[in-house]
Amino acid sequence: MRNAPTVRFEAITQDNWEDCVKLEVKEEQRKMVAPNWYSIIQAAYDKTYTPLSIYHEDKMVGFFMYGKDPEDGLYWIVRLMIDKRFQGRGYGEAAIRLGLELIKRQEDCSPEIVISYVPDNEAAGKLYERVGFVPTGRIVEGETEARYKVLR
Repeated sequence: MRNAPTVRFEAITQDNWEDCVKLEVKEEQRKMVAPNWYSIIQAAYDKTYTPLSIYHEDKMVGFFMYGKDPEDGLYWIVRLMIDKRFQGRGYGEAAIRLGLELIKRQEDCSPEIVISYVPDNEAAGKLYERVGFVPTGRIVEGETEARYKVLR
């Protein structure tokens, strides 16, 4: 097993937002994840979301967004995308693990963290299960729901 790369999150700012919106997934993945520009706009108008850029060393490699749903009171990982140039190197798994730790440190952390993904996206499903998410069998807005139990 290879060593996982180290990633960090940085806020989306006036200095890096353009780099973030230039990140792209592979052509066949475009129907599976919203573009970063959409997510940044969404977070600008819905303050329950926190958008973050994912960096490895000095290079932006992806995008991560999370938030607490006011309806169910649970934290959701709303977006994860790794640029097509950096996929397959472990950045997605490292970012999910880092994101889980970030959410667990929130004072109002929910007992479960939720993620959903397009049912056809088998790679995402396997990744989320590898880090501890368990599919619930529910389909939410056309996506497969999975939950991660927060251990206290």
